[in-house]
Amino acid sequence: MGKCFSSCTQTSGSDSHGKTKSGLPFPDKSATLTARTSLPDTQSAPPLVPKREPVIATTTTTTAAAPTTHHLSMEQQFRISNGSHRSSERSKGMATRNGLDGVPRQSKSDFSESKVNRLFERYRDSAEDAILADGMERFCQDLQVNPAEFIVLVLAWKFQASAMCRFTRVEFVNGCRALRADSIKGIMNKFPDLKKEVKKETTFKDLYRFTFNFGLDVEGGQRSLPCDMAVPLWKLVFSQRQVKILDRWCDFLLDQQVRGISRDTWQMFLNFTEVIGDDLSNYDDNEAWPSLFDDFVEYENERQARKQQENQRTENIDDGYDDSEGIMV
Repeated sequence: MGKCFSSCTQTSGSDSHGKTKSGLPFPDKSATLTARTSLPDTQSAPPLVPKREPVIATTTTTTAAAPTTHHLSMEQQFRISNGSHRSSERSKGMATRNGLDGVPRQSKSDFSESKVNRLFERYRDSAEDAILADGMERFCQDLQVNPAEFIVLVLAWKFQASAMCRFTRVEFVNGCRALRADSIKGIMNKFPDLKKEVKKETTFKDLYRFTFNFGLDVEGGQRSLPCDMAVPLWKLVFSQRQVKILDRWCDFLLDQQVRGISRDTWQMFLNFTEVIGDDLSNYDDNEAWPSLFDDFVEYENERQARKQQENQRTENIDDGYDDSEGIMV
């Protein structure tokens, strides 16, 4: 910050009334003449006009004004315009990366693998470097979810878990890295994004294929899902979608005491729900469907026929006619 200074000068040769030191308002002429006559001839009288100090000439450097766009060629104007545009884009990009556009940005430094390993140790089994049934239950409690909820299946898919009720250290760390979450709160905050992600058709199909492997007892050498495992997994993976035929399909499997579901049957059932209508009228047994689907359609057609007969008999009884006896009642 600059300061402004001012100074004033006072004349020491006169007093406040304009008088000289001799007390007269004008100089004494006789004193002046005496002083002049006493000077030698070789000396010249002092000049009547005070001697001026030499004036040192200063050169002022003037900067030429920048030419306006009216005096520039079309090429020069284009270069200036293009350079300003690039500078604006760079500034905009830096602002976006720094979160200046109002959207928070998460950098890689926000994820700590050491925190994930400490989180894993909280649920790790004492005898194995993995989270097993007890640790999984505590993990779900901290996440405030039920182990049988859909989001737990999605989380296992995101962690690429190789078996049910089990997370290895590698699966847990890689899964948290994929989520960019290193705490319980961080994982919970990702639940809405996970649910939104699996709503996409391609992503849901990947989740659906994963669910079959997830239910297998790999250590026991299973190659097909037991029916008592396949039915709850089907209901779980389709819990966020309306598949009207699902309940009838599960009832058929349990009623017919189907022992196991092969990988081919599991994969084709998703196509079956997308192609075949609820009334099964467009099902063609000449197509390359698994034989279990042929049995299901036949079973459903017979069940629907019996249901219609029972409904008709109920209506006849209400009208006073017993169809089974052929007499009026």
